[in-house]
Amino acid sequence: MSSQIELVMLQGWLVGMGRQEECTVSARKVTLPGTNVFEYTRLGIHNEPADLPDGQYEVRIAGQTVPLQKHGRAWVSPGHGISS
Repeated sequence: MSSQIELVMLQGWLVGMGRQEECTVSARKVTLPGTNVFEYTRLGIHNEPADLPDGQYEVRIAGQTVPLQKHGRAWVSPGHGISS
């Protein structure tokens, strides 16, 4: 039995650098076979404010918090592959 994969769009919050801003997050929701256990992978940050400075942030989605860094227009998170 293989994992179930679903593409989802979620409302999220970017928190860091003295800011807390709403954003949209695209993700793959991967559910383990025969369980209700899931993880969001391959996150993408969308609709974030254009004036966010580069630096350390976390994105908060559906009760989960994922650390990330903003570099120009790119978002980077170890092990999560976040990008814009």
